[in-house]
Order: sequence, then C-alpha cells, then structure tokens
Amino acid sequence: MEDLTSEEILKGHLADNKTRKHEFFRYYNNKRMLHQLTQLKLLRDVEGDNLTEIGPYLGFSTGLFLASGFKVHTVDVGPPNALGELTPNKHTRQNIRDITQTTLAGSDVIVCCEVLEHLIFSEAEETLAKFHSSGAQSLLISVPYRCFSIDIRIMYSSLSSFFSWIVKLPSKRFKKFQPEPEPEGHKWELGYKGYPLPKLLKALDKAGFQVAQTEYLGAVRSVFILSHRKQ
Repeated sequence: MEDLTSEEILKGHLADNKTRKHEFFRYYNNKRMLHQLTQLKLLRDVEGDNLTEIGPYLGFSTGLFLASGFKVHTVDVGPPNALGELTPNKHTRQNIRDITQTTLAGSDVIVCCEVLEHLIFSEAEETLAKFHSSGAQSLLISVPYRCFSIDIRIMYSSLSSFFSWIVKLPSKRFKKFQPEPEPEGHKWELGYKGYPLPKLLKALDKAGFQVAQTEYLGAVRSVFILSHRKQ
C-alpha cells in the first residue's frame, strides 16, 4: 500500500480502517512513540482535567491522555475520523492560525507538540499569546532543536538483543534554516541562525508563561517545554 499524501489525509482518506492502520504503523515508529510517551510523562503532575491537544494526527497521544484520565478536546486540520475509534469529548477541525479564545475555552492544559515550527515565528508568538488568553494554567510544547546530543541504547538477553546509537551535531551558528515546501513544511527550527533556544523561552515569557521544566529528547531531536501561567 502506498503512503498517503498530505492532501489525501486532509480529505479524510483515513476513514478506511485498512488504510488508517497502514498509515498508523508507518508513522508511529519507535522514535515517535518515545516522543508521545515523553509528553505523557511531563503532564503527570499538572493540575486540571480538561486538556486541549493541537495537532493529534492519528491519535496515539490522544489515547494516552484519555487513558490517563484527561478529558480531551482535539484541534486539528484533519477530519475527526483520523482518530479511529477514539472518542475525545470534542473535535474541532481548524487550522492553528485560526484558533481563537473560544476554541480553547475551558482548557486547563494545552498541548501543542511539533506544530509551532510549521508557522513563521511571529505567528508562533501570536499563537502563544492566544494560549495564554484562553485562561489555561499549563502549556506543553515541543519543537525540533538542532543541538549536540548522543543517544545510545543497548539491550541483550538470551532471547534477543538490541543496539542503537544516534549522534546529533549542532548546526553552525551562521547556518540558516531552509524553510520546507508549503503547506505543511517547517518554517524554522531551534539551533539555527536567529533561532536559539532562549528566543523561544523569551516568547513564552512575553506571552505570560513561566517555564517549569525542559527536556531534550535526542532520539527525535526535539526539546519539550512545560510552562505554567504566571501568577
């Protein structure tokens, strides 16, 4: 079975269960699963039950949030049937650029992972301000971050063995990030010229959030930032 194009996904081709299963197992490899589990770990001690997740795609993280006790509202450009049999309280089909305070009303926690880099940075800053104006107490975001990291994993037993290693080198400070093709391409990534990590932390502070925890996941080359509303 051929992989789906972005246009086919947006048109709802994932309604067919066979097609959806193929795309699910193609997309959620070991690295991406680790990414979703990291989201759940960081949300373990946040207060509030109402979680709004932006960009759930096929719902792996949505299922984790539901199973852990959150009441989930999904916001995505794709159709609700992309989530399969999951039943979040509400699904809003909407582009992140069009999100309003009404969309996010009632949110205790907002999760926006691997989405902000699809916007130009000024739009990402505007979106962070919208997250704050919603009244949500906590915000978890993640974005790609090109920095030096080493990830080594070894497992051996009489039945099986596993070894992997990943080395990520930082981009040179003068190297500019080349925006990817529209409509879904990345517009920026941390670690490139003009986009150091403090730039994003400053944007969060300006929007009204105080950073509580950061975690870098070398396997997927992303930084997670959990922040809370300033008192």
